[in-house]
Amino acid sequence: MTYPRTSPYHPIQIPMGLLIWSLWFVIIYGGFSVACSVAPPDPELGIRNWLNASLGVLTLLTMALLLWLARRFWRLSRKPHELTEQQVFVTKLAAGIHMIAFLAALFVGIPLLQLPPCL
Repeated sequence: MTYPRTSPYHPIQIPMGLLIWSLWFVIIYGGFSVACSVAPPDPELGIRNWLNASLGVLTLLTMALLLWLARRFWRLSRKPHELTEQQVFVTKLAAGIHMIAFLAALFVGIPLLQLPPCL
């Protein structure tokens, strides 16, 4: 059985969490580098500056999206009597991958926000 790509049961959903994480990673570090070369924040402000605040907001939004998607796919997988084995497999694996991407964003984002930028 084939599903449209937007279906939660399409296999493309499996790597989507890592794709979202990798886009976040590139935006965070690319934006960080550009901001430090174009308009670095005042070093006297420490971690309380516009750059860390911006990165923090983007990190929180990305983590919220990944957590929401993980929960959504996990809830979909909890209906085994309504789904085929393939659908259960895709939804459980997608939920796990989204959770791994969430944890990766958490572990990369915490040190990023605790250090003064542009040193």
